[in-house]
Amino acid sequence: MTAYDHAMVGANLAWMAGLQRKYGWPIVAISALTSALPDWDGLSILFGAEAYARAHRVWGHNLIVASALAAAVAALGYILYARGRFDKLAARFQRSGVVAVISREFRTTDLAVWVLLGIVSSLSHLAFDLVYSGHAQLTPWPLPLLWPFSERAWVYPIVPYGDLGATGLFIAEMFALYKWPLRATAIAWISLSLVLIYVAARWQLVSGTA
Repeated sequence: MTAYDHAMVGANLAWMAGLQRKYGWPIVAISALTSALPDWDGLSILFGAEAYARAHRVWGHNLIVASALAAAVAALGYILYARGRFDKLAARFQRSGVVAVISREFRTTDLAVWVLLGIVSSLSHLAFDLVYSGHAQLTPWPLPLLWPFSERAWVYPIVPYGDLGATGLFIAEMFALYKWPLRATAIAWISLSLVLIYVAARWQLVSGTA
């Protein structure tokens, strides 16, 4: 999956839960961010191909780091939301530059919602990377989900690298959201279901040719 695809999965999880109705766009943005976050280890490419091969799909693509980092980012996101920081950010994109800045009461239950969503979104990245792997010219890239405590790795190559099926579905979803913004929850359910159906169809294709 591309970074865009992963981010859209996270955004869809927030929309599917209807959380945008209570927390607005910030929680959707944080969910999208945490869903794409495990790919931070891809920055290892800056240190060369050897470092990339050793770090990518390892340092960020495991249950412990993915969950902990997502929880921290989501918690920070909620704190910024509660303090009205996102309202100030939105003001910069308004022509008038005037947006009401609301300082909200800090609630532990709200914090828990943001953190839980962040963790689920981040783990969705690992789930999709397990099945988005391999290519005619590239071998599958297993994920060491229990790293650093175990080097055992898993992979179930169903959809090859570079496949744009999900990307096309998510682009279509963006147009649907633009046209029917008040139906975001229903659109998200339909869109993510179609992506899962697409993966299942590819799995059937792989099984049939095995």
